Amino acid sequence: MNRIPPSLLYLTIYNPSLRPRGPIPEDDEDAEEQAHILFYTSQERAVSRDRMLRQVGLAKALVNFSEMFNANDPCNSVHSQSKRMIMVSPEPDFWIHAGIEVAKVLRTTPDKGKGKGKEKTRIPEKGKGKETTTEPVYDFLEGSVLDIALKQDILRGYDQFKLTHGSFTYILSTIGQQALELQLERFFTVWAWTWNLEDGHDLKEHLGNSLHPRFRSLTPILDKYAPDLPSGSTSVVLSPPYVIPSSSYTNMQYPTLLARHLFSLIPRNHTPTSNSADVSDGTIKAKSTPGLDNPGGQEPLTAQEPPSSTFLGIPAVSVGVEMDVRKWNWPGYLTFGRGSNRRSGPEDKGKLSTSVDQPGPEDSRTTVANVDTSALEDAMSSDNKSVLSSAISNGSQAESRESGDISGSTSPTGDESEFPKQLQSPVNVDLASLTPTTSPLEEISRPYSVRFASTTVHLSDPETPLLTLRQKVYYILHAHIMLALIGVNDEADPENPEPLALRDTGTVAMKLLEEIEDTLNNDVTKSTDTLPSATKILQPTDSHIVSRANFTVSSPAFASKSGHLYNAREIQAIDPEILEVFSRGQNPQHWHIARRGLGYKEDGTLIDGEVFLEVFRKEASLSDVDNVLAGVVRKCELTEG
Repeated sequence: MNRIPPSLLYLTIYNPSLRPRGPIPEDDEDAEEQAHILFYTSQERAVSRDRMLRQVGLAKALVNFSEMFNANDPCNSVHSQSKRMIMVSPEPDFWIHAGIEVAKVLRTTPDKGKGKGKEKTRIPEKGKGKETTTEPVYDFLEGSVLDIALKQDILRGYDQFKLTHGSFTYILSTIGQQALELQLERFFTVWAWTWNLEDGHDLKEHLGNSLHPRFRSLTPILDKYAPDLPSGSTSVVLSPPYVIPSSSYTNMQYPTLLARHLFSLIPRNHTPTSNSADVSDGTIKAKSTPGLDNPGGQEPLTAQEPPSSTFLGIPAVSVGVEMDVRKWNWPGYLTFGRGSNRRSGPEDKGKLSTSVDQPGPEDSRTTVANVDTSALEDAMSSDNKSVLSSAISNGSQAESRESGDISGSTSPTGDESEFPKQLQSPVNVDLASLTPTTSPLEEISRPYSVRFASTTVHLSDPETPLLTLRQKVYYILHAHIMLALIGVNDEADPENPEPLALRDTGTVAMKLLEEIEDTLNNDVTKSTDTLPSATKILQPTDSHIVSRANFTVSSPAFASKSGHLYNAREIQAIDPEILEVFSRGQNPQHWHIARRGLGYKEDGTLIDGEVFLEVFRKEASLSDVDNVLAGVVRKCELTEG
């Protein structure tokens, strides 16, 4: 079936209260109408001015006409056979209007040929004559897009712009209309043509952020460390894809997109960083970073497990490890002293050497390649010099105590003249001069300072949503967990860009993250789940999600794009007195339930929240479904705070 998915035709943002800048030419009758348009993008690369004004003018006319009947509920969508017109007003006098073409399928008609041959399919032709043009005929699928899902997507795009740039009203009043048009052009051009109309209407994405399944035991940990964090700040921990909010974060009612913006800052396959190097038998092993030098998250390679292919086919050589170089196929002038009769003596003590096997006429022999540790020190950064020197000296001294000789190998015999001149006189380095005053292990395990990274967002008070102010959010990563602090006083020392309020917070932040990680690990260890019975395996599992205050709690792996649930939300939005909507599909016969409210308080008022339930049992009756819904609400953990 030749199905063409739904597509965006055009997207525009306009404000009917704007006026033209500067004098208006007398012969320009559309200057005032054009001044209303702040942003416009179309599927067609070139759109005439008249067509653009007609599209925006039609949207304004529909809104004005509907306000004549109900000023509080203007028109927000118009249907035709092949198109949808969506109008959303995120701020007073500002409108976002989108024209969308629904999915369509190419229609084919049977054409019976002569004889008893098979039927052929052809596309209907328009007109008659020798040269006829074939125009395809389509069947349009009205259910391929959902109005409420489209409006939620547009509002989510607006919230993302507001978080990163500020509200439309604030930008217009502070830096002017020209700057607003420029920022809208940069943001919504990219957003519009990455808008996924086919697979983007996942109900879970529109309800809020997913709370961690163990947030009841993790939120008290954040509240316990709150006095040790900067005063006036709110904390939140993110463990993708879950959010662990503190009590103050929940009370501040931050936008949903703030947590999703912070999620984008957590690198994939993030692993904890270490401030020490592994020192074992005088060998320094480098840490591998998943996704960079260790793609695929594989285990780091060691000297005992050489890689299958290395640079130029040369195996990795580590300090104190003998390797056979006969497989390297090096020419004679790169034998590095083949046939040399130089032996290590007392004068060579204190040198760091690497022994490698050399090819000989009858047997394999070895030679000594002295390592210039001072050159290694210069090649490293200044921050790593002390760690490198202490690691090298520690491994070398331990080796000398065991064997009495630093080299620990036998030199070959032969003519010393075969060595290149620049390699005949290696530089002797006194390792005693490189030994630090403290032991190497103490130097490596010395506590390191924790620095916070930052990102800039625009946040507003719930009472004044249009007044958005720039704020910095400071965050720190530990393993796959992020701690973010909002509302920190960003007064900084001229010599140190880090805020003074965070100078002594790094240790506290790491302790908090480590305690959360330990709690999660203990909960996994203590879980004593038994094997499910055959009945539970064969029986379809019901799926539900509960939403309250931009946070959600759902059954495992909940994902639904059911049009029944979206239609139920739209029915409840039209009539606030409708609390429950039950619907059942035909094929398959699944139940879809939407409920508004999570019960009643002691004073009789309804607890805010939404419940969506899908029951996949064909034999379930309406009373069975109602009992399942009551059980979900009763076990929900969002009813208290």
